[in-house]
Amino acid sequence: MRHISYLLAILLLLPSCVHKELCRDHPHTMSVKVEFDWRDAPGADPEGMCVYFYPVGGGSGYRFDFKGTEGGEAKLRVGEYLVLCYNNDTEAVQFYNTDDFATHGGFTREGNPLEPMYGNAASYSVPKADGAEDERVVICPDMIWGCSDTEVEIVDNTENVVTLYPHEMVCTYTYEVRNVSNLDHLQQMSGTLSGMSGKMTFSSEELDDECVTLPYASHSDGVSQVTGEFYTFGHHPDNEEPHRMVFYAVMDDGKKYCFKGSDNLDVTSQIHEAPDRRHVHIIIDGLDLPQPIEGGSGFDPSVDDWEVVEVEVEM
Repeated sequence: MRHISYLLAILLLLPSCVHKELCRDHPHTMSVKVEFDWRDAPGADPEGMCVYFYPVGGGSGYRFDFKGTEGGEAKLRVGEYLVLCYNNDTEAVQFYNTDDFATHGGFTREGNPLEPMYGNAASYSVPKADGAEDERVVICPDMIWGCSDTEVEIVDNTENVVTLYPHEMVCTYTYEVRNVSNLDHLQQMSGTLSGMSGKMTFSSEELDDECVTLPYASHSDGVSQVTGEFYTFGHHPDNEEPHRMVFYAVMDDGKKYCFKGSDNLDVTSQIHEAPDRRHVHIIIDGLDLPQPIEGGSGFDPSVDDWEVVEVEVEM
């Protein structure tokens, strides 16, 4: 009887042993602490961040969203991951291939050169920069803070902490137009920049090589200066197309003018030779707005004819 009892005890233990062996063949789910270190973007202020974990070896990514800038907790299976993160509060940027780490990227919708003045319902046909007549016009992106990491391992039975270091992924362009005449008669103004890229792959930060034209807003000081700031993915390093600015001005007599073609509006060298490609400042000296006729018709947004003011480049 004693031997029979021992045999029964051993038999009862066998299923437990088999169960533990099978358990080792299935990945465990672990709690992962996600942290953001903002040393590379100390002024960043996103409303929240999203993080994608892509299993090494294939498979769709797991997305986690966190409020603010500190991060939080995620649940992941043990294993190796490729990681991508960026702020989740963008409005202008649209995303593609989100299920693939290597090709996950962003772009912006098509727009109109006069959208900064008339809003997204603008459908006016206006002159474009010389040589850029066939470029698509797309709106500027929002600011994107983000980064990627290709060596993240989630380990069983340990505290897992993933620290990410977001930085600015898009460029900030500022400009100033000095010595502008007749600004006291300006009603509205905006502009475009040609030869830029309209798409970015986030993991590599590689830009699309299609050239697009970006519309941007303009602000007058009412005296002699026009300034502006806008975001852009940047320009493709192998892009040989020039970068030309165009300005559209509506005067207080209702007349509309398009300024293009002058040598000071070709800003290619200022963009290509900027000390910091992420922060480009463009300076344009001189823009002669016309003197409105006294007792003119007044501002009339229904007038669609644009008078081109084009200064030939001296060779």
